[in-house]
Amino acid sequence: MAAIVPLSHATIMPPRASSSKTTIIAGILAGLLAAGLGAFYLHQQAAPHGDPAPAASSPAAQEQNARAVDALMALPEIKAWSAHIEKASGGRAHGAVMETSPDVRLIDGKPYYDLTFVENTPDAAHRWESFVVSQDGKRILVDDVVSGELISLEQWRKDNAPMQRIATQ
Repeated sequence: MAAIVPLSHATIMPPRASSSKTTIIAGILAGLLAAGLGAFYLHQQAAPHGDPAPAASSPAAQEQNARAVDALMALPEIKAWSAHIEKASGGRAHGAVMETSPDVRLIDGKPYYDLTFVENTPDAAHRWESFVVSQDGKRILVDDVVSGELISLEQWRKDNAPMQRIATQ
């Protein structure tokens, strides 16, 4: 059986002085680790979405973005969700479409915008659903964040019954 030594009898060793060489090595290792983690994070963010195309801030690009947002806002689900959020919160929260990334996303060689419908409260924006919308607004896909897959509106409506989300609240 091990003996328990009272603290008054224990030998306490003074802390070891750190040399400047140890501090420099630790700083270099921390910097390399941070750079590696940053590169890994950026690679993971780009990988599931394919090769992003650079964003354009030209008037034509802004018009295309507005067209994509308008197409998403025209969905019956988005209109109903927005009205529900407004009514349920007494006007303190609103439904909104937020651009998730400033870069367009290439899907089958065509540019799409990453857009998210959020419940915008005074404290935060809460994501309800994520979408990708073609620049012309004619094609909308749902970005299933759980599976990482893009699904059609028809499949989303069939699998998720999005209108039921507000019927049960």
